[in-house]
Amino acid sequence: MGLQRKQNNLRKAQARFDKVSRRSKQFQIEFVRGQNSKGKFKTKANIVRGEKQFHGNNRGLIHKAVNAKYRIKGDVPSVTRTINAWKPKSKKGKVFKGTAKVMNFAVHDVTQTAVDTALAAETVGLKGADVAQREVRNKLKQKYTREAVDDYHRGVFFVGRTAVDAVKGTHCHLKQKKQQKLEKAKYKLQKAEYKVFKVDSYKPKLSASKADIKSAKAFYKSRKVRDRGNPYRRAMNKRRKQAYLQSKRELKFEQKQLKTDKRFKKKELRNQRKIKRDASAGLLVLKPVSYSAKRMRASAWQKAVNEDQDNDVLHAIDSAKRRIAEPAIEKVKKPQRLQREQKKRDRLKDSESKSKNRLNRQENRLNEKHDKYKQKKKKRRPKNKQTKKSVSDAIRTAFKFVKNVYEKEVKKFFATLAVPVIIILLVFAFIIMIFSSIASSSGFTLGTYAAQDYDLSEAEKYYTKLAYEMNEKIRKVSDPDDWKD
Repeated sequence: MGLQRKQNNLRKAQARFDKVSRRSKQFQIEFVRGQNSKGKFKTKANIVRGEKQFHGNNRGLIHKAVNAKYRIKGDVPSVTRTINAWKPKSKKGKVFKGTAKVMNFAVHDVTQTAVDTALAAETVGLKGADVAQREVRNKLKQKYTREAVDDYHRGVFFVGRTAVDAVKGTHCHLKQKKQQKLEKAKYKLQKAEYKVFKVDSYKPKLSASKADIKSAKAFYKSRKVRDRGNPYRRAMNKRRKQAYLQSKRELKFEQKQLKTDKRFKKKELRNQRKIKRDASAGLLVLKPVSYSAKRMRASAWQKAVNEDQDNDVLHAIDSAKRRIAEPAIEKVKKPQRLQREQKKRDRLKDSESKSKNRLNRQENRLNEKHDKYKQKKKKRRPKNKQTKKSVSDAIRTAFKFVKNVYEKEVKKFFATLAVPVIIILLVFAFIIMIFSSIASSSGFTLGTYAAQDYDLSEAEKYYTKLAYEMNEKIRKVSDPDDWKD
């Protein structure tokens, strides 16, 4: 009864979503892959009217070009899937597939890096233009406010700005109201789908998978026979264990798939609830009051700043308010929050697709190993001695050829190269010797003989002592004329 009620709620939510999304449609390209009359699979591109994808940042030519990818739906042709679908058997084919995968990865990586760089550069340019425009607009407002001679001009300015805000606000309110209805219907649809998924798929399949693992383990233990002396019994036990482990791996993988689906559905539902909350437009009746209050508050503050031109503290507060406080407040407002949540929704979809691709690869590997344990191991064939001889003869012949070529040609080539190389090395060594001798003040280079500090100090002591003794002798002579004797 509970499942029936949840399915009924899902049908209602789907009908409501179809009705609301019909109002916001756009032309999209839908790729459909199907089988033709000859049995071959072909991909056809159809132009349809699909649900419009709302993305917060759609300013700039590069952003609009990148966001155009959301107009492409369905089974889109992919080079990566085509390369992964190849199953070559020859060695050349495998080498070609590996090379193609590496080249495809490099091209994707370089392209994605270039696109991200261009988007970041355009975002920085747009932000800089907004800041410059805001500064110019603020200076013009201050200039007009200073030049207004009476309250009449100020009133006209105030009424004009309030009217412009009202027109822009009404237009944005209607667009936001339309988006709010769509996001609300989408949230109800996801909520109903999540509830049906938990009751109809997740819990029954998870419990059934756990029960299957227990039953497989019990069956393996019941059939297991402990007889180590009988090789046939040991082989059968090993075969049964391999079958049990393979079924356990497959059932565990099924549980992993269910848990992954549940985790992503829960994250998407939580994200959609935040989008629905941030997309609320409020009441249109209260908008003129909020516009008038904001304009009056801004006008009073600007008037106070202009009245006191010499108050540096007030002007510093005004500059901090315009450059720091207002941008910070702008980031936590509903439109900015809505834009961040929409980007997060896109990232969740990308991560979900990557997770599904990984799970598909794991599933393919499990399917390949499903009956592998039943196959008999191939006995290794003894290596052919004739092949050994032929390989060794080929290696010996190649070595002789290289040796002969080296003795005749390579020696001459290296000899001709060695002469200029040796000359260059000698010149380089001579230059290094000259510079090192100059740096160490060598007498060989400078034409002088360098003395150590110890010798200089000893010579200084000797000559000081000699001069002192001479002075003592001069002082002992009484007659200045006899000092020579």
